[in-house]
This record gives sequence, structure tokens and C-alpha cells, in this order.
Amino acid sequence: MGKNNLMEYKKAKKVVIVTEASILDKVLEDITKLGAKGYTVQDATGKGERGIRSQVGILGEIFKNYRIEIVTNENIAKEISEHMLEKYFVNYAGIVYMEDIETLQSNKFNII
Repeated sequence: MGKNNLMEYKKAKKVVIVTEASILDKVLEDITKLGAKGYTVQDATGKGERGIRSQVGILGEIFKNYRIEIVTNENIAKEISEHMLEKYFVNYAGIVYMEDIETLQSNKFNII
């Protein structure tokens, strides 16, 4: 494949949030209100400070976790991260972190 000179990688941030099913709808609503153009949601299982989180058994849905990924600019990424910590992760299980990434599709993610 030949190189296309019109393609340019732009720096971006990927915010990753792992949270409880019980607050998923509220978290997604807040992410959108804070400026994210979109997100990806996946089932998540694992072990952390609150023990093993799985989707097995009758109570599986209650203890289900989700992993949310958002690609956006640095300002929105910081707003989302700080909001999650302050509003949700004092009383609910969850983590939030950011990664530096590069994207060719900057127009999709509020990247200039």
C-alpha cells in the first residue's frame, strides 16, 4: 500500500472507565454532556479492591461491570476523568485512567 500524504496522525487521549452496571446509564449520559462525541462499551470482569467482579450466577447482572472507552481531546478527557472521580467513584466501584494515543480520524473525536 502506498503512503497517502493527506493522512496525518493527531495526538489524542483515550479515557478508560470501568464501572458498575447500576450507574452505567448515568455515566454514559454524563460523558455525552461533557463533550464526548461517542464511546465504546464492553462487558468487563476482573478482580480489584472490592473483590472479584463477574457475571456468573443469578446475581451476575447486579455485580456486572462495564469498560467504557472514549477518544477525545485532552481538555474533555480531563473533564470526564475528574467528573467520574468526584461524582461516582466515592460511592461506587470503578476506575478511570487516560492514555496518550494518535488517530487518523481526528474529525470524529473533537481533535484539532
